[in-house]
Amino acid sequence: MGEVHGRVLELRQDGLRQLAGLIEQQVNEVQAKPATLFTLADLQEFATGDIVKCLGQAYAIYAGRRSPRIPNGALLLMSRITQIDGQRGQFDRPSSIRVEYNVPADAWFFDSKPGGELPYSICMEIALQPCGFLTAYLGTPLRYPTTDFFFRNLDGQARFTRPIDGRGMTIQTTAILLETVFGGDTIIQRFAFELACDGEVFFEGCSTFGYFTTQSMASQAGLDSGKPVQPWYLKASGSNGRQLSPAGVDGLPQGRLRLIEQVLVEPAGGSDQAGYIYASRQNSPDDWYYACHFYQDPVMPGSLGIEAMLQAMKVFARQQSGTGVEIRLAVGPQMKWKYRGQVLQSHRQMRLEVHLHPAQLTGGRRLLSGDASLWADDMRIYETQNMVIEINEISAKTV
Repeated sequence: MGEVHGRVLELRQDGLRQLAGLIEQQVNEVQAKPATLFTLADLQEFATGDIVKCLGQAYAIYAGRRSPRIPNGALLLMSRITQIDGQRGQFDRPSSIRVEYNVPADAWFFDSKPGGELPYSICMEIALQPCGFLTAYLGTPLRYPTTDFFFRNLDGQARFTRPIDGRGMTIQTTAILLETVFGGDTIIQRFAFELACDGEVFFEGCSTFGYFTTQSMASQAGLDSGKPVQPWYLKASGSNGRQLSPAGVDGLPQGRLRLIEQVLVEPAGGSDQAGYIYASRQNSPDDWYYACHFYQDPVMPGSLGIEAMLQAMKVFARQQSGTGVEIRLAVGPQMKWKYRGQVLQSHRQMRLEVHLHPAQLTGGRRLLSGDASLWADDMRIYETQNMVIEINEISAKTV
């Protein structure tokens, strides 16, 4: 009996050791996997539903009123929120948010192509949308409970630190609210952000947002204080621009991200006489993005204006370089943008121009850079500095 009892104790100890090991393994797995503070369903509720269900009773003051939202539908590029460091109503120290986005392998912005890269506009949206959620979570607009605010991106700068495709991957966004300034009934906030995949950062930058009243939005005068400023080619004497159509240009999107219709290029034009591009498209109140950005506040995302500028540069690069090259977004250079207006459903046309800089050879790479402006009808509302694409010869091994 003593031997049997000893054997039973032995087996019990082995079982306890195995159970302890299993518990330790499960604890490690839980610790390794971030908790979900807000699910996709919560984010969708904030985007188009009842904000109270997502952010709590403090937001009940917006019942029956328009309020700042995040993008919805195809433009909602957050899957879950895993961490927030900050408390509602406290703006005397930095606050932060961590968000994950599961990139579908066949996402609409990949345009059904077997290879490629994350578009610049999509990276901007993945980086900036968490800023919009964080400021709402902290209760920023609640400082003025009777004011109906519009939330807008004002400016920023960003750069790629490495190439990224992202298909089927999970992107982690970290955004930090660095500063909040309350002035009258206007609120200005500055954020820093970075995007990472598999633990490595690939996109980083900073950006400024503002809360504005209906009166402020109605009095927008664009980048030129209300003065009429025409695109360069309309002012240049003896312009010999060549009209192109981007329809057949290899590498441009064929679906929702096709953002330009007509393109004019002048290889020796522009402010540096290194190349000039003018592009346009007719605006329609039924354009797909108005339903997604934002609920009860339709406006074309500024990121899509920047995407249109980059597409115009790619048309120029393809026209000048032929088909034996690969055109990609450049890693390293930092682009700056500024918005002082918006493309609304009532506008008839979006126009843009790019003044190219002399082409550069850097580390064996051929870089094409430029500065750009965008018009909503006759008002210049966006400008960018140092937009850069990379043009590489396709080697025999690549083909």
